[in-house]
Amino acid sequence: MKTAYLSITPHDPLIARDGRPFGLGIRMKSLDWPYPSVLAGTLRTMLGKMKGGSFDQKTVEALKRISISGPLPMWNGSLFLHAPKDILVKEEGNKRHSYAIRPGKMNNGEGCDLPHPSLLPAMLPDSVEEFKPAKIAPLWSLEKMTEWLTSPDGNSFGTPPAPNEVEGGETGFLNLPEKDPRMHVKIEPGLGTSEEGMLFETIGLDFSVKGRKEEFQIAAKVEADDAFSVLLSQIDSFNSIGGERRLAHWKAYESQIGWDCPEKITKELSGKTRVRMILATPAIFAGGWLPGWLHSKGNSIEGTPPGAPEGLNLKLVSACIERWKPISGWSLEKDKEGFRKPEPKAIRKPGPKAIRRLVPAGAVYFFEVAGNAEMLAKKLWLKPVSDDEQDRNDGFGLAMWGIWDNTDDGKLKEQKKGTGT
Repeated sequence: MKTAYLSITPHDPLIARDGRPFGLGIRMKSLDWPYPSVLAGTLRTMLGKMKGGSFDQKTVEALKRISISGPLPMWNGSLFLHAPKDILVKEEGNKRHSYAIRPGKMNNGEGCDLPHPSLLPAMLPDSVEEFKPAKIAPLWSLEKMTEWLTSPDGNSFGTPPAPNEVEGGETGFLNLPEKDPRMHVKIEPGLGTSEEGMLFETIGLDFSVKGRKEEFQIAAKVEADDAFSVLLSQIDSFNSIGGERRLAHWKAYESQIGWDCPEKITKELSGKTRVRMILATPAIFAGGWLPGWLHSKGNSIEGTPPGAPEGLNLKLVSACIERWKPISGWSLEKDKEGFRKPEPKAIRKPGPKAIRRLVPAGAVYFFEVAGNAEMLAKKLWLKPVSDDEQDRNDGFGLAMWGIWDNTDDGKLKEQKKGTGT
């Protein structure tokens, strides 16, 4: 397998629809960031056309074996990641205070309805009363994410700015692409009015950075065998991506900074027994929020992520996860078995795919590790941890690894920090 790196620069606002239907009088809603399947499907179609455009069964199977990691935000050549969910910011006047969320044991007489008795609730420090969280910059640079992943209790990490305080990526934080609404209409020639059902709105993601020379791009990492590696290296052209065939410039590179695990994280993980897994892209798990590679073993939930070295075992302690997101699509494959636990003799025909639930990017899982935690950084940094092999090839569930801590009795350390803004 050979590796290539891609930069994708949208020329027009990119259409990345969410799971809601689009019909008469309904606006085409947009995702905040395209799903991995948008990138994977476009790239495989591009490579298939470059290879001759004959999408026979053998070619399709070969294309689906290509491993695609992304899409990740890239600004001025540097990777950015989605903000983690284990941090909350409280605004008090013109000051902002950040607090890390960590697993903590409950006091006598307290309880919760977590799905397994071994799981601990992820909570704010005991000294902090509940508050309405303030918004934070949605994209963090690799450097800022490294700082957060190597801060076990969050005390050494500065408070992230609010989205309206972010102008560019110089400070290590960035906003998502702005949404560009466009109204479309088809005029009835004889009446001069809109044709019935042809007045609708689309919303695209505008990647242009107004007034700046720096580029806001999409980054991807691709691993392919010799049959497609040569074609990958030749990519340097315009091609459509997303809905309505909006154009983007695709360019391949032999190397790109940011995809390897930072040395600081590798060193911090060495010898540690408590690790965090943060999703860089949405993941698809058989258990909804719970990875299928984790299994209930007596009084614990344990397992080994895909691709991990033998002897490395993770025990789930807690998690910080947003509400699930839907993903669907349209299948063009013929005479194939169902893509998700088919009934006997089930045949997959062209048509809509079943809705599946995604764990959003930024979700955090807290583990206790048996084995060399350093190998997580060396072997699984920005590698997919979704259950299904095809979902992993599509880039669902890229994982980042870091450390976490609280006091030995499970009570969270009190955090006393804040920065004025």
